[in-house]
Amino acid sequence: MTTVAQAAAAVARAATDLREADEALAGATIKAPVAGTILAVLGATGDQASAGATFVTLGDLDELQVQAMFTQTDVGRLRVGRRAEVTLATRPGQVYPGRVTHVDVAATGTGRLVRYGVMIAFDRPPGGLMLGQGATVSVTVDEAAGTLYIPAQAVRTRADGVSTVLVSAGGRTVQRPVRLGVRGDRYVEVRSGLAEGDQVELPTGTTSGAFPDEPFPAG
Repeated sequence: MTTVAQAAAAVARAATDLREADEALAGATIKAPVAGTILAVLGATGDQASAGATFVTLGDLDELQVQAMFTQTDVGRLRVGRRAEVTLATRPGQVYPGRVTHVDVAATGTGRLVRYGVMIAFDRPPGGLMLGQGATVSVTVDEAAGTLYIPAQAVRTRADGVSTVLVSAGGRTVQRPVRLGVRGDRYVEVRSGLAEGDQVELPTGTTSGAFPDEPFPAG
């Protein structure tokens, strides 16, 4: 026959078992600190977990940014807030505006190539973005409109720092000093020293690409 004391002890043990079961269940439930999308699950049922180990990787796909690499020559002209354009490898021909949000202060070296990481945020992130997809980034650091410009490879710099170009005039080639302005990847603005219609010679073995049919690009 069960006494009142035995019944009370059984109830206490049952309450303890229930509390321990609730604690075990709470420990088996992972709650994300913020809303997002699960990108990876790095464990399975029965695995041993240690403090600080990553079990689930969570990401906010609404705030994806582009990680680009720039050479040390170009990165010095970049600033947070600079306007940028992003072209996705999966969507050729579509250009998405954005802004520079971060520029690394430490370089990443690969052999003799030194580059810096730059983060670009979309002004309006396009739908369907995927992690790790390829993209091409163009950052505007300066602009020029209605200007005279020539291919960048036509310019040579003398030991005294003066920029010069070779110009065909009167059946002969002369070296002419020029004052340059905005520089782009392929073209450079000429502020003085040349006039429209002057025939500029390129070094042997180079081509002018689409010059002069394309508009002068922002540098």
